[in-house]
Amino acid sequence: MTVDSQLIEKGLDAKFLETNRLQRIAEKYRLQGFEVVIEPSKSLIPFDLGNYCPDLIARKGLDEGYIIELKNSIAKVSVDRYREIAEIVAQHHGWRFLLITGEDISSDDPKDDSELLTWEQMLQRQEQAQKFLAIGEVEVAFLYLWGILEAAMRRQARQVAIPIERFPANSLINHLYSQGELSMEQFDQVRVIQTVRDRLVHGYQMSKLDEPTKQLQVLVNELIVMWKI
Repeated sequence: MTVDSQLIEKGLDAKFLETNRLQRIAEKYRLQGFEVVIEPSKSLIPFDLGNYCPDLIARKGLDEGYIIELKNSIAKVSVDRYREIAEIVAQHHGWRFLLITGEDISSDDPKDDSELLTWEQMLQRQEQAQKFLAIGEVEVAFLYLWGILEAAMRRQARQVAIPIERFPANSLINHLYSQGELSMEQFDQVRVIQTVRDRLVHGYQMSKLDEPTKQLQVLVNELIVMWKI
């Protein structure tokens, strides 16, 4: 097989995977009672998005639905461009813009999209983490607090119409920093704490976990106060 034919085959495979995934996403939305249009024409888009045409529209009635863009890889995503679109969509009550990629932490099920922890639930989990700390369960408290931190970052991304809430933690953190939602100091803190978290979840022993846990606790408190509306 020539290099050209290999590239063509890879391109066809990528296109097939993208089309197949789009069909699966569409079917999941249909099963939730949505009317779905794949690759809609501009006349079917419920409001003006300029020259942009999404990969899929899922709607219920006239005032509820999703404008959906599908990308195989986060590397192909221009967050600045899609944030502009997300901001326009967010101006229309009941409508959301979703950017779905092959690296998403969420499934393609629309129900998953609304199940981020609320700010109130995060505060409740903070109290639970404090109880674990009080009885010496530092590792459990750390992992609880990391979960709250991720939830807060994803909630904030949605709140300010940056369509990255489904991204893996690394990309989520990078884009929140580049979009000005995390300061340089906060970004550095998250990165250091993430290194500790990664070692924990991959089975490494951490003998000095008290200090990172305290730092994480302070950071979680700071971000919730800053972001909670």
